[in-house]
Amino acid sequence: MRAAFTGYFGLCAYEPRCQLLSSGAGLRHAVVAALTVFVTSLTFAQAAIAQSFPLKPIRLVVPFAGGGVTDVMARLVGGEMAKHLGQPLVIDNRLGAGGAIAAEFVAKAPADGYTLCFCTTGPMALIPILDPKLPYNPLRDLVPISHLHNVDNVIIARADLPANTIAQVVALAQASPDKITYGTPGIGGPQHLSGELMNSMAGIRLLHVPFKGEAPSITDLMGGQIDLVFASVLAAMPHIKSGKVKAIAVPHRTRAKLLPQVPTVAESGYPGYEISNFVGINAPVGTPAIVIDRLYAAVAVAISTTAVQERMISEGLTPVGSRPEAYADFLRSEHDKWTRVIKQAGLTRQ
Repeated sequence: MRAAFTGYFGLCAYEPRCQLLSSGAGLRHAVVAALTVFVTSLTFAQAAIAQSFPLKPIRLVVPFAGGGVTDVMARLVGGEMAKHLGQPLVIDNRLGAGGAIAAEFVAKAPADGYTLCFCTTGPMALIPILDPKLPYNPLRDLVPISHLHNVDNVIIARADLPANTIAQVVALAQASPDKITYGTPGIGGPQHLSGELMNSMAGIRLLHVPFKGEAPSITDLMGGQIDLVFASVLAAMPHIKSGKVKAIAVPHRTRAKLLPQVPTVAESGYPGYEISNFVGINAPVGTPAIVIDRLYAAVAVAISTTAVQERMISEGLTPVGSRPEAYADFLRSEHDKWTRVIKQAGLTRQ
């Protein structure tokens, strides 16, 4: 081996091309040329992946049972994406742990673009903060594809509550700390934390009353057992129309399309108050960027269709469809906001 090594350089001493390589400039030239070839090959390989992807059906993991709004939207959006991608998106309902089981499953799946999460606020922005021992971290283990839509919520009050605005609710709470109650579908969810954010920003103490779902909380509200409910617009609408409850404000940046007459909390004297009960699509970390781009393109086409837009609005949803970079920024800001709120409220996962 040594003889061959010596012989090569002995021969190289008489070759002009080897003398060029032995100089600093020649070596740099060779390295640049090699890198150019490598990058070009990689570019062609990525282009080939993009052109061929997908070659088989894609699994879209939904963290809730079939028949609910989240499942319905996953099937609708997935069906439109399939038209663009040329492969079906197969819905996989994986229930449990508030959505964390579905998110963890996707986080640990092969990073090839064939397993996606129809992820919601809980497993993406709340549960990982409430439970630091969770076996996945959404900011580290799940790659953003698109912030798909927001679920419109509304703060409703019993019909005879002596308050019709957020300012009046705050005044009641200031006069009677821990006496004004609000119901939500459970501890640690977006609606619960909406109330905690209100407590933090207004300097009041609304008393949280958790229920096993929205319907029981609204029933108790109409019966006068509690004062307020942080509910989805879809669940609250029939009771608002009947006059059995009254809408106080919506907790989002903009007014809900189904309740355009109801002001936002920010408009009502608390600028900066904003809740995003959201749904997005994510893939396992390590999924090639060119595949993420291909998937986002399919989302963009799907969410721009009239059928999807109209169905979202009718279900009390606000379409978003942001790019991966914007979705990543949004997730970081949600993590920072809810970390502060949860820490201040001293909450942990039950």
